[in-house]
Amino acid sequence: MNTRSQPSSETISAHVAAFDRLAVSLPGTGLAQLRADALDRFKQTGIPTRRLEDWKFTGLDALGKAVFSPAAAGGAPEVDVARLDALAPVANAVRLVFVNGCFAETLSSPLTGTGVKVGPLARALDEVDPDALSQGDEGAAHALVALNAAFMSDGAAIDLAADTVLDRPIVIIDLSGGDGMAVHTRNLIRLGTRASATVIEVHASLGPTAPAFSNSVADITLAEGAALWHGRIAAEDEGALHHGHASVRLGADADYASFAISTGGALSRQESDVRFTATGGRARLYGAYLARGHQHMDHTTRVRHDHPGCTTDELFKGVMEDHGHGVFQGLVHVAPQAFGTNANQKNTNLLLSDRAVADSKPELEILADDVKCSHGATIGDLDPDEIFYLRARGLDGDAARRLLLTGYVEDVIARVDDDALATVLRAHAARWLGQEVT
Repeated sequence: MNTRSQPSSETISAHVAAFDRLAVSLPGTGLAQLRADALDRFKQTGIPTRRLEDWKFTGLDALGKAVFSPAAAGGAPEVDVARLDALAPVANAVRLVFVNGCFAETLSSPLTGTGVKVGPLARALDEVDPDALSQGDEGAAHALVALNAAFMSDGAAIDLAADTVLDRPIVIIDLSGGDGMAVHTRNLIRLGTRASATVIEVHASLGPTAPAFSNSVADITLAEGAALWHGRIAAEDEGALHHGHASVRLGADADYASFAISTGGALSRQESDVRFTATGGRARLYGAYLARGHQHMDHTTRVRHDHPGCTTDELFKGVMEDHGHGVFQGLVHVAPQAFGTNANQKNTNLLLSDRAVADSKPELEILADDVKCSHGATIGDLDPDEIFYLRARGLDGDAARRLLLTGYVEDVIARVDDDALATVLRAHAARWLGQEVT
C-alpha cells in the first residue's frame, strides 16, 4: 500500500531540502546517523494518510495547503512575559520557554542542583544515549515522530536522580508561528528510582501570524517507584497545526498520570504511547478536547501491558460545536503473560450542533486470562431537562449551557490531584467556555 500523502509532497520535499542545509547546525554531534536514518524512514512513508488505521479519522491534507519547512535558528521575536503567565498561571514554577524551536534564555529559569537537572535539550544532547530517543521506527503511523527525530532542534531536558522529589512544577512553553514555519521540539524526561515531579507542556502560537506546524515529541522514562504528573495543553491560534507524541516507559511500580487538553488550532493530534516494562506500574490517562468552528481534534492512546499486575485508567471527554470534529482512539493491549491486568477506558462526547462530529474507537486486545478490562463510549447532547431546570431558577440559556459544560469538563479535571496542573487546565477550559479567568 502506498501510504504517501501526495497533496503534501511539497512539504515533504521542503523538509528534505532543508535537511541538507541545516544538518550541520542541528545539535547533538553524535546523532548525525540517527537523524539521517529517521529522514530516510520519513521519505519512504511520507506523511500519514487516512488509509492507515491509526489515522483513519484524521487527515493531514492541511500540510498540503501550505508548504511547511524548518528554518535555521534566528532572532526570536519579543514575547510578553504577562502572556507567558496567562498561558501557565502557576506560581514558583521552573519555566523553560522555546520560540520557534529555540531556547529563550531570558524568559526561562533553568534549575540545576543536587539530583536535579532542568534545562534546554540542545545543551545536553551530546550526552544522551540515542536509544533514549524515539526515532519513528515503529512504522508509517509514526512518520511524524521520525520527522521530529531528523529535525529536533531543542526542547526540555529533565533529569531527576533517585529519591529526588521536586516540589516546584516544571512548565515548558513552546511558542511557534511564522509563514510556513515547521517547528520540531523534543522533550526528554527521566526520573530515577522513587523520584517525582510535575511537568506541564503548553503549546501556543506567537500571535495571529501565518499558520505554523508544531511537531513535538516527549520521551519519558520512569524508573522503579517514580511518579510523574504530565500536562499537555494544545492552545495554538486559529489556523495552526499541532502534533504531539508522548512515548512513556514505566518501570516497576512507577506511576504515570497525564492530562492532555486541546482548545486551539485548526488541527491538533495528541498521542500517548505507554509501555509497562516491569510489574506493578500504573498509568492514568485523562483528557479533554473542546472544538468549535471547523477545528479538528484527535486524541489517540496506545497502552501495552507486557507485564503482570499493572493498571490503566483512561477517561477522555469531548465537546464539539459548530462544525467541530473530535476523535478519540484508545488501544489497550494485554500480552499473554500480563495476568492481573486492570484496565478501564471510557470516552464521552457532547455534540452541541447537528453539524458537529465525534468519532470514538476504544479497543481492547486481551491475550491473557485473569484480567479485569472494560471500555465504553457515548455520544450525545446536553440534557434539555437540565437546561430547563437552570433556566427556571433564573439563568438565561447561554449561562445554563456554560454551567453544564463547566461541570462536564470539571468532572475529568477533578481527577487531577496536582494543584498546579489543575489550575492551568481550568484556566484553558474557562477561556474556551468564555468565562473570565482570575
